[in-house]
Amino acid sequence: MQSLPAIPPSARELRSESSASLTRPLHLLVGNNNARRETCGYSSHVSSGTFPRGSFIRAESGLTVSSPELCFVQMATELSLVDLVLLGFEFCGGYRLDKVREPERGFSDGPQLTSMAKLDTFIRKTPGLKGRKNAQRALRFIADGSASPMETILTMLLTLPYRLGGYGFPMPQLNCPIEVVATSRGFQTKRTFKGDLYWSDERVDVEYDSDAYHAAHERINPDAKRRNALVAGGVKVITVTKEQIMSFSAMRKLVAELSKLLKKRLQYPLPEFDQRNLDLRKQLFGRRT
Repeated sequence: MQSLPAIPPSARELRSESSASLTRPLHLLVGNNNARRETCGYSSHVSSGTFPRGSFIRAESGLTVSSPELCFVQMATELSLVDLVLLGFEFCGGYRLDKVREPERGFSDGPQLTSMAKLDTFIRKTPGLKGRKNAQRALRFIADGSASPMETILTMLLTLPYRLGGYGFPMPQLNCPIEVVATSRGFQTKRTFKGDLYWSDERVDVEYDSDAYHAAHERINPDAKRRNALVAGGVKVITVTKEQIMSFSAMRKLVAELSKLLKKRLQYPLPEFDQRNLDLRKQLFGRRT
């Protein structure tokens, strides 16, 4: 277990080059009120408890910062449930929101910061940590492996429960390998493809087509071949675009088609559900697109 320092950081430490490029205000976690340092651009937070091993990591800048797992629990005290789920998908996925360096895409590719298993293990070790209950609740609606913000939004729209405005489908595997058997000239060979949102029991794959990248000519042919191979291998493939996801009526048609393939009866209460779904869409698209 780790305890926070009881001595405040010096003014020199706060002005160090390693923190110069970070967004202000910087939030400092300290062990007691005597360690607080309130000055322009900095805000102190007191926590007198202990933290499990792995709560803090040394960044490349030399600063000691909250681990992704601790950060997730800390943000559970600040964010709504929907925003916390969005953050969880990002932490457990292969992208980073970044509209400064990637103004067109709005995100950059990056390694997975943590995983569902690591978040779950960490949360179980922190019974007294503020934000734990909210983090535990959000964890039920997150999956590993999302490759983009729009994949995350699509997954949330499809899988969040009715009470939160989602369609209540079971959680798919994201960007997982799908093995299919291909027959050529009388010979059978196994090939593996990646599926965006894949329900393995029903062998249903929902493919997200990105406007900025999959529409390019060099991507159309490989994507078409991949989908044809999946269909030939017995996988039922649905393709969805950003325009469809952003359209209330188009999403309703997609959901009806998916419910037949997954053999799931849709029982959302109308008209209450429509308002919840619209509220959810406002939250998702208002912050991530």
